[in-house]
Amino acid sequence: MATTVLVTGGTGSIGGLLCDYLSKQGLDVTILSRRKRENAKYKTFLWNQHENFIEATAFDKCDYIIHLAGAGIADAAWTAKRKKEILDSRVKTTNLLYDSLASHNHQVKGIISASAVGYYGQVTSEKTFKEDDAPGTDFVASVCKQWEEGVNRFSDLNIRTVNLRIGIVLMRKGGALEKMVQPFQYNVGSALGSGKQFIPWIHITDLQRIILHSINSADMKGPYNCCAPDSADNLKFSKTIAQVLNKKIWLPNVPKFILRMILGERSILVTEGSKVSPEKIIQSGFDFKFTKLKSALHDLLG
Repeated sequence: MATTVLVTGGTGSIGGLLCDYLSKQGLDVTILSRRKRENAKYKTFLWNQHENFIEATAFDKCDYIIHLAGAGIADAAWTAKRKKEILDSRVKTTNLLYDSLASHNHQVKGIISASAVGYYGQVTSEKTFKEDDAPGTDFVASVCKQWEEGVNRFSDLNIRTVNLRIGIVLMRKGGALEKMVQPFQYNVGSALGSGKQFIPWIHITDLQRIILHSINSADMKGPYNCCAPDSADNLKFSKTIAQVLNKKIWLPNVPKFILRMILGERSILVTEGSKVSPEKIIQSGFDFKFTKLKSALHDLLG
């Protein structure tokens, strides 16, 4: 009998590709969604965090939960309302899953949840962060910390917990890369801020493979950094994009204050960043397919 996974966030850009990937690997894929969709690829169960509701049969045949749900961190200005939405969309949905499993019979063996390298804080330093480092103190770090704490509670239900601290996911459509590439396509691309801030990144294919690896590796528990071994600061990233697109960088770096004017508090997402070590996920037996930034970008932009 095939393994059945229940995916939250399965209709998003990353989640949709993941569902297709897992299905091709022979898993039975179901999703949780706020609304039913006509001609949906995958069996859909309804849920609503605001009403504390999950369709009763969602967990009947579920072996693993893949928890990707969450409002986009960079999609809108960080007003007080938006910050609450970002936090609640992660923590309240996690608590809803927990409460539903705690009150129903189920066969769930594990939950593999998204988190982010933002757990360590948006800082630029010489430090390479590992999983046992303390969380940062800024907004994104706080969100990640509370999200992971919610996921870790599932161990009380004898459910294996894995928190994937994901870097910038590189993919053809949607996500950060599409926005990063646009200025270069119009010959106005340049590095941002100091250019010294690191961008921990991962190719979408490797993220999908890591999630499957997390399902199949019964000894995997706790946090894992999900980013490629090839550390790249913003300047290197910008130069590599230009090279792959056969463009030249002729403009100076975009100053921090300009980015702050445009993006507000969110600008910290693009002006700060440190290296993050993927050693723990490699030691778990995972082998990256895309280890170098240039080859990843060639695959996606070529």
